[in-house]
Amino acid sequence: MRSGHHCAGRAARLASRLPMRPPFRSHRWLTRWLPRRRHLRGSWLHRMLGDRLFHHDLWRPSQRGSALGLAVGVFIAFTPTLGVQLILAGLAAYLLRVNIPLALGACFITNPATAVFIYGFEYKLGVWLLGPPEPVDLAGLSHILRNVVTHGKPMWMGSIVCGGVAALISYVLVVSLWSGITRHLRLKH
Repeated sequence: MRSGHHCAGRAARLASRLPMRPPFRSHRWLTRWLPRRRHLRGSWLHRMLGDRLFHHDLWRPSQRGSALGLAVGVFIAFTPTLGVQLILAGLAAYLLRVNIPLALGACFITNPATAVFIYGFEYKLGVWLLGPPEPVDLAGLSHILRNVVTHGKPMWMGSIVCGGVAALISYVLVVSLWSGITRHLRLKH
């Protein structure tokens, strides 16, 4: 019969042979879906937007680009545009020349699991700011379209306020923490 000590030693030897990944690289599984410059070269998007798509400000982290890219993505994440948020964030980041990967990544704040809670809060905030929506008599529109028109104004008001506040907070956080983060990463290398 083998002792527990022998088995623990064997497990330690096996574990020592496994390649260790540094902890700061463990985020890669989260960013697999993000576009890479090398994958976009020659694509229809490259042909449509031109070489400006590969400008270094759009892809490399910098204090300004990262802070604004995250703020743009967070703002768009809080708008009720769940099906097209990535397209809107990518386009806004491209036009504003800020970090595209951060803008796209921030859109995942709202996902099917969190959207109900976020949009519900935004609607309640919009009703609180604007007052309860009055029913709009739109003959000829379906019941669903009438509800969208009736409740859209408070929803958009709440989402713009929440998105603006969240974007401002994310911008201030990145700008204020940037020097500490870069110093920490330089010390690790």
